Amino acid sequence: MSGANCPKCACPVALHEGKPNVTESGGVELWHTSCWAVRHARPVEAVAVIAPRSLLDRVVERMDGRWRYVASGAAALVLIAVVVSPGKATAASAVALDFGDHEPVVIRQHNSAPDDAPPKIQDPTYAVPMIDGVALDEQYPSLLDWIHPVTGAAEKMPEQASRHFGAERKGIERSECGAGHCGVDLDGPEGRPVVAVADGTVVRVERHELGLDGRSGRYVRIEHDDGTLTSYMHLDDVAQGLEPGDHVDGGQYIGTLGATAVYAAAPHLHFSLEVPNAAGTHGDNTNTHYVDPAPFLMHASVAPMPERKHAIKPAM
Repeated sequence: MSGANCPKCACPVALHEGKPNVTESGGVELWHTSCWAVRHARPVEAVAVIAPRSLLDRVVERMDGRWRYVASGAAALVLIAVVVSPGKATAASAVALDFGDHEPVVIRQHNSAPDDAPPKIQDPTYAVPMIDGVALDEQYPSLLDWIHPVTGAAEKMPEQASRHFGAERKGIERSECGAGHCGVDLDGPEGRPVVAVADGTVVRVERHELGLDGRSGRYVRIEHDDGTLTSYMHLDDVAQGLEPGDHVDGGQYIGTLGATAVYAAAPHLHFSLEVPNAAGTHGDNTNTHYVDPAPFLMHASVAPMPERKHAIKPAM
């Protein structure tokens, strides 16, 4: 066999240059290599171009009423085909009509194929709060290098707005907490280790299942070196031997994520951040105001596992 016609373009193809293919019926086809590479491509869509009628009339008259292809000369019609590639819209194409001594006509064709590429999802951004024109993390350096409180966390901030700072919570009236939620509810399975976000001193440990207020559950409250305080609520368990006055390091194990005093939600860690109202205030005090911890959680590093070590007891 000296050659055959390509199944795609129907043009002759030499035997030594072709791409043989065995069909389902057992026959042998000979393809052009270039045709074989695009055998699954979607067909080409031709763009139909209609020029102004008056201009076409003049062309018909000059060609004695007969349509002919002209390889070179006064009149030529150039048809640009638009190939639609799957998953991506092509750019606008142009069709040019050259009618001899008349000024060429350019018609632009915009492809209406939808862009199937998924939109780029950007990480949410949270602005660092400002106090008197100064960023909060400049005033309180412990906020700069947090370790995320939930070890191995799949997300640093929850997607649900109902779990964000300021979401609606009944029975809580704090002007700085929006509709009542003074922290962020961080997702995770029950029993997941929880760690301190930064170095500090434990100022409160609550081991009662419901907590003293009936809504906080078991929790730990830590004062950091610059006076900020973080709280870790609804814990399933508190680290054994952890007591007020103990020093902990950032990333150190303080308990496990749970659902104590959680009545209508999945297990989670209610995490909150407080800033002192008066400089120099220390200890387990209430002269503070709550701040959205989201910006600092988003910049926190996530520890795969907690540091398992004993807290440093205060000197006697």
